[in-house]
Amino acid sequence: MKKNYLMCAVALLLMLAGCKEIGNEKKNADKNGYGRSKIDAVIEEDTLKVSDSVVLRYSSKLLWFPDLEDENLLKEIYPGKNISDFSKSGLQDYLKHEKQDVYDRVLNSDRLSEIKQQQQWSYISQMNIRTNKNNYVSIQYYESQSGIESKSRYHYEEKVFDFKNKKKLKLSDILVLSEETIRRILKLSLERTTMMQQIKTYDRGAYNVLSAITFPVTPNFYFDDFNLYFHYNMNEISHDYDIGDIILTVSWKDLSGYIQPDFARRMKIN
Repeated sequence: MKKNYLMCAVALLLMLAGCKEIGNEKKNADKNGYGRSKIDAVIEEDTLKVSDSVVLRYSSKLLWFPDLEDENLLKEIYPGKNISDFSKSGLQDYLKHEKQDVYDRVLNSDRLSEIKQQQQWSYISQMNIRTNKNNYVSIQYYESQSGIESKSRYHYEEKVFDFKNKKKLKLSDILVLSEETIRRILKLSLERTTMMQQIKTYDRGAYNVLSAITFPVTPNFYFDDFNLYFHYNMNEISHDYDIGDIILTVSWKDLSGYIQPDFARRMKIN
């Protein structure tokens, strides 16, 4: 009798352990699911003394997608870059060639002979992940140069890729709104910023200039669980008054009723 009781107890414990293990597996799958893509990066950094007065700093970072095989989507992810090998070693080779191209351009620059004081010039290019969820991957592209040209400059690009449907996302994939309506929403978002309120108080001329513009709709957008963001570069909102680069925020709550159903379902927006 005791033997039978012991066997039943062992069987029950094994069954409970099995259920616990299955439950943990399901919990882990839920925790790590969310349509996340595997992403790594390759980085190339170096400094080069290009003259007695100038040192050049080169820094470049490319994201690497080891599980992504769709060549058309990969070309969308690396725009303007002559990349044919999207493996990690292929991306590393590309950065080495890019670094040499930048160095050659600087070494042949007419500006070098004009520089007498010690300076550090730089070329920086980065790809950074903003979001990676629900099979959407949002990437920020950043590039800056100082000293190489007569004027230092920097530039941002924001792109969202739909890994489920293998395409770059357009604003029309997210919102059911006319461009004119989006212009008005963005203009209101700018009006609400602390910066705009300070301009309104302390620089009425600049405020009048910014209030009178036909507001552009930038293609640089990204999102998270709560908001849709529009990133404007310098002079993109107005050439008559520079407010630098700025990110305007519009909440999903404010866009309720105008969000594409498929996008809302994937992002779990109520």
